[in-house]
Amino acid sequence: MSDDHSFTYRDAGVDVEAGNEAVRLLQERLRSTRNPLVLEGIGGFGGVMRMPPLKDAVLVAGTDGVGTKILLAHELGRYGTIGIDLVAMSVNDVSACGAVPLFFLDYLVVGKVEPERVAELVAGVDEGCLRAGCVLLGGETAEHPGHFKNDGDFDMAGFAVGVAERGELWGPGKVAVGDVLLGLGSNGLHSTGFSLVRALLREYAIDLHGKFLTEGGAFCAIAGANATVGDVLLEPTIIYSPVLHDLGHACEVHSAAHITGGGFPDNVSRAVPDGLAAEIDLGNWVPPAVFTWLHGLGVSHDEMLKTFNCGLGMVLALPAGELSKAQAVVSRAGLRVQVVGAIVSRDGGGPVRYTGKLAL
Repeated sequence: MSDDHSFTYRDAGVDVEAGNEAVRLLQERLRSTRNPLVLEGIGGFGGVMRMPPLKDAVLVAGTDGVGTKILLAHELGRYGTIGIDLVAMSVNDVSACGAVPLFFLDYLVVGKVEPERVAELVAGVDEGCLRAGCVLLGGETAEHPGHFKNDGDFDMAGFAVGVAERGELWGPGKVAVGDVLLGLGSNGLHSTGFSLVRALLREYAIDLHGKFLTEGGAFCAIAGANATVGDVLLEPTIIYSPVLHDLGHACEVHSAAHITGGGFPDNVSRAVPDGLAAEIDLGNWVPPAVFTWLHGLGVSHDEMLKTFNCGLGMVLALPAGELSKAQAVVSRAGLRVQVVGAIVSRDGGGPVRYTGKLAL
């Protein structure tokens, strides 16, 4: 075949130059890489960091995506916060083990590279890393023509690696009868349950640009009186890593559960050992308005508990004697904190049980 009929990568739908421009733009915006432990960061074949000086260091890794919350961000054309969610879903898991997030890597796949949008998405990842106190050490942006229904579609995933002293890890093996359950407040849905949320949006033809009101007419306290439905739903996930790090230094923590997909039954059960149960008093806190809104759209009380965080992003088990110190640490961090239950003997029941009812 003659050179006159040769094909190029661009002909196939992959624009390498657009990818290079995206990398140039995001390098200008990254701040988390300015860390003394970083030896080589964005731009090489691999990121390189020094290990912190620990006696018996272990690595703790976690990986996740953002789920179908991405589809709402895409529909609204708002890409600045979805990267924060991406980081949060992994670093919160790592921190729930008692580890400190060290670095994060992201993977972004797009139908067509749009340099400004790629840079905006990755800048959000960088912001999430700053909030977590870790480094965006590297990542990958891949252009896959024909992969998605539309060239403008995209998806994201990533993973975090944290470090801890082996003897200081948290887990169900340390939990004992009489431990109190401390709930750290969420600011909304975080990145969980959006397939159900989107089904409700379709069912009721809800306008994402319309003003957000609860069934009783109350404004959403998080986003303010002029908040739209889109504002409330895109509120980025709280990153708990700094406050969990402070808690680990200030007091004894036995275990923690990051409340994500599967709600309370699937997540709190992982922080409780065989033979014991977490007894949660659902009347001990008031969920943010978005949960009342969802309940008003037809999501049952039980389904709320199985699908959403219902206002608690993290639940910790710790000795009762550590309670006042722990509450002070969380309050100083500006987060809502509430005793929400206790660890009891399982007595043949399940690992998670409830008293009271959510104030929806």
